[in-house]
Amino acid sequence: MSRAFRRTARSRVARLGVGAAVAVLAASGLSACGVQDADYVLHYTTYSNPTSDQSRTMQRWAEEVEELTDGGVQVQFHYSESLVGADESVQATLDGRADLAQVGSIYAGSDLSMFTVIELPFETKNPEVQMTAIERLYEENETYREDFDRQGVHLLFPLPLGIDIVGLEEPVDDLADLDGRSIRSGGLTSEALLAVDANPVAMTATDIYESMERGVIDGYTSLAVANLPTFGLSDTTPYVLDPGIGSYSSSIVVINEDLLDSMPEEYQQAIEEASGNAIANGLEEMDALGEQACSDLVGSGAEFSTLSDAEVAEWKDEAAIADGWVDRYADRGYDAESVLADYRRIIEEETPQSDYADPLINCTEGDAR
Repeated sequence: MSRAFRRTARSRVARLGVGAAVAVLAASGLSACGVQDADYVLHYTTYSNPTSDQSRTMQRWAEEVEELTDGGVQVQFHYSESLVGADESVQATLDGRADLAQVGSIYAGSDLSMFTVIELPFETKNPEVQMTAIERLYEENETYREDFDRQGVHLLFPLPLGIDIVGLEEPVDDLADLDGRSIRSGGLTSEALLAVDANPVAMTATDIYESMERGVIDGYTSLAVANLPTFGLSDTTPYVLDPGIGSYSSSIVVINEDLLDSMPEEYQQAIEEASGNAIANGLEEMDALGEQACSDLVGSGAEFSTLSDAEVAEWKDEAAIADGWVDRYADRGYDAESVLADYRRIIEEETPQSDYADPLINCTEGDAR
């Protein structure tokens, strides 16, 4: 066990009490012989499983940081909420249960409220642009940044997700065909479904497969095509719709601000350098799983469809979700209008600079050919 980790363990005992600290160590599966000698062993909590594109992106980051610091900084992974629940991620970095955390926008409404701007549907269909906007908002918008500073966490980089997909048991020709259908959903996408009289159903992604088999739901959304292999859906979904919602959610990696500031300058620079490569690495990992999902879908005979631009524009206007988001957070004292304005400005600036195409778009166009 490294000296740094022994110091971390002692500080957790002081902050959490002996019983809670023992629970932390037990949950992480650590032992004296299980941690290699390092100046810093950073505990990373995530709700993703080890093989997801998001975890693969983080694994590449950890390897790069370890290499850049000559082993001085290492990462201990705690997958699938094995350390803390997804909704506790931010708080866990503050009370010592974790040093790094994956924070999903769907869980961030109370801790990082302005981060949820990136959940707004119909804003961009380019995940690279969305991830760049997440980073730029942190640097360029004071209201957005204040949430992070208030919570004592530092944004390192966004993780890949992709654009929204609707998987269905029966085909959809237009928006009217969604009327009355029960669709697994979450976040602001549920508000979009309500606007077309669909029935959004809250459930974890792990329950989708069985729920569709049993007829509990008619389909699912709030997933990207690269997610489908993880949940057994890439070869069991007969109809796939690109609803035009585009980027609908995201997650980020944050680190305890005080911890980062306490590190030697060269370690901070190594972390910054590795973080600068994370978007490109994340897109590579998402593309790999997206291509696998597309191959599975095509091989199973799935049929692909898209909504017309006119239908999507009408849907966006009718749902008015962005207006509702601004009003909701303005009532809580946020300058949410400035955050939305900057988000849209950055999207407009970044879109011409990116030729990235989401795996769903490539898959749909490939099927059309």
